[in-house]
Amino acid sequence: MTLGVLLGGGGFSTRGAQRWVLSRIDLDQLAPEVITFAMGFLPHGFAFDPVRPQRAALFEKKGTGACVMDVSTGAIERELSPSGGRHFYGHGAFSGDGALLYATEAGLSDGALGVLAVRDGSTLEALGALPTHGLSPHDCLLLDDRKTMAIANGGGPFGVRGSSLPSVTFVEVASGKLLDRFVLPSPRINAGHLAVSSNGDVVVASAPRDGVGPEELSAGAITFRPTKSKSPIAHRAPPSVLERILGETLSVALDQTETRALATQPLGDRVTAWDVATGAYLGAIELVGPRGIARTLDGQHFVISHKREGTVVVSLFDASTLAPTGRSVAPSYTTGSHLVVRDSSARSPIIDGVRFAPRERS
Repeated sequence: MTLGVLLGGGGFSTRGAQRWVLSRIDLDQLAPEVITFAMGFLPHGFAFDPVRPQRAALFEKKGTGACVMDVSTGAIERELSPSGGRHFYGHGAFSGDGALLYATEAGLSDGALGVLAVRDGSTLEALGALPTHGLSPHDCLLLDDRKTMAIANGGGPFGVRGSSLPSVTFVEVASGKLLDRFVLPSPRINAGHLAVSSNGDVVVASAPRDGVGPEELSAGAITFRPTKSKSPIAHRAPPSVLERILGETLSVALDQTETRALATQPLGDRVTAWDVATGAYLGAIELVGPRGIARTLDGQHFVISHKREGTVVVSLFDASTLAPTGRSVAPSYTTGSHLVVRDSSARSPIIDGVRFAPRERS
């Protein structure tokens, strides 16, 4: 089985001008070439069409940038705009049959009230919106039942009376009905990025909530909601580990067994490993400024973006031992928050450790 093709957003300055790109790296090449596609914004989240798997929607975080493009060629099919009075919040998902495209959006004048904007998956015309049942919605994942969207609602500012608490909601996409909801165990953290196992275990990466204090001095977190308990569990680790989980816990990925989660902590200069069922700390990879992480298609490696000698590289690590394999690509231009690993023949994308198998239209 192949490692796959890596995709990641990034930005850099050249001759005083800011440039945004989507990087594409074939990990199965011995000396991979880094191919960059010019973008009009920093790509944050990816949503892949399950019927046309090289077709993807890319979204800006807290901005108006988004597009649908062919990630094999870089050809942009259409640029997207948020619905009136809102901005994109970074993530989206296609329906299981590719007929609809959903995107998280937040209001600019109504306290960041969240909606899941709905578009026709082919024409990309706006069709309406569903409630996310929270404020500042960020990540969203369509569950395996193809009927339910898990949504991370970041919540309102800390300490503001009446503001919505950070939560993960489960919304029926056919109706917008709230099916389930859990609030994060600490009001000092937001709900950021998600990973969901095939049996429904939920992992939530969090940053300090707006209004808590300087990010570099405030604790981030990773939270678990195992299917068996139905109650959120805060991460459990020794003080020496917890004191380095500062600022945002950024990207999260599950291993092939789906019993262990890895999460990047850029300000803590490490990637931490956790037991999904108990929240127990299992170990760490020491890296400078790690950001994106994804599992390779063979399930035997993790690929992580991080800083080294003044540039951003992507490196491969053994999924069992977390030891470096010695393989890196530099510069990678993957300065964004996420990495995506895909089959070059587009049979099955893996996004932050969650597999979405392509299905025919029903």
